[in-house]
Amino acid sequence: MRRTIGDDVDDFIWNLRWRGHQIIQQRVEKYGIACDLKHGHLHAAYKPAHMVGLRKDYDEAVHRGMGDEVSLLDRSQVRDLLQSDLYHGAIKNTRNMHLHPLNLCIGEARAAESLGALIFENSEVLEIIHGSTPGVRTAHGHIDANQVLLAGDVYHKLEPGKLKGKIFPAMGGIVTTAPLGDLAKQINPEDLAVYDCRFVLDYYRLTADGRLLFGGGANYSGKDSRDIAAELRPCIEQTFPALKGVAIDYQWSCAMGIVINRIPQLGKLSDNVWYCQGYSGHGIATTHIMGEIMGRAITGQLEQFDTFAACQHIRVPMGDLLGNPMLAAGMWYYQMLERLR
Repeated sequence: MRRTIGDDVDDFIWNLRWRGHQIIQQRVEKYGIACDLKHGHLHAAYKPAHMVGLRKDYDEAVHRGMGDEVSLLDRSQVRDLLQSDLYHGAIKNTRNMHLHPLNLCIGEARAAESLGALIFENSEVLEIIHGSTPGVRTAHGHIDANQVLLAGDVYHKLEPGKLKGKIFPAMGGIVTTAPLGDLAKQINPEDLAVYDCRFVLDYYRLTADGRLLFGGGANYSGKDSRDIAAELRPCIEQTFPALKGVAIDYQWSCAMGIVINRIPQLGKLSDNVWYCQGYSGHGIATTHIMGEIMGRAITGQLEQFDTFAACQHIRVPMGDLLGNPMLAAGMWYYQMLERLR
């Protein structure tokens, strides 16, 4: 992005990265959305070498005025916050938030309906119509529009002529344990969200009813064929030995839209047809940022849209057929590099 906007890119990205937090917090407060919104993250060093990057991140945050919101912790200080010997240090960040994403989505949908939006579920779009009067065709009807925004991320195959080979599915897995009772407070007394520094990381938090929600790994083949609970149980028990043998009540997975350079893809397919996609596993905050940018662009405020639209993206020939094997090979390469650090 530096090639697009020059030396201002650092300030642009730093300020933009917090916009999603602001939008979410404002909407939760304005519309009374019950989504368990809480503050507090730990970005944890899985290896001693990870502390180098964390120190740089901490220094940057302090330099930008976050000194009262971040703390650089050593191993013993992390041990005071988590009943785990796994980590070598961490950044504690009290500006960052965690929440129940489905409840946020439902709450925002209800807020949108209260403002006049019409939402049609289970109405698959089969084709986007371009022209002076754009629209969409579904299995049972046709909708004319002034503007069309394609925002299905990796869950559609529309417009392959322009979008094929730009974004690839990676399957992420999450489980939740049975309610932990008093053990929840014991393993994570400050109710922090935690994620480590690895290229393919583990991440977890406590739910409102005292379960451990734990995610990790990724299947870069694009195929959803994993026994998620069997894969993640050893990670849970390694992180928290006190949870050895804990019951896992729920497991699920979803497709994350992975972009090779990790920059969200914004653009136009024709004069009145737009697209926005590619959050690479960071969708909760990033979709709110990009949604605001797209809303402004459609109503004529194009500055931030143009910045992203000007970014060059790698397009892999043959789409998913070649892209997912390439993605899997690339991720394996970076994981090998990380193990050698």
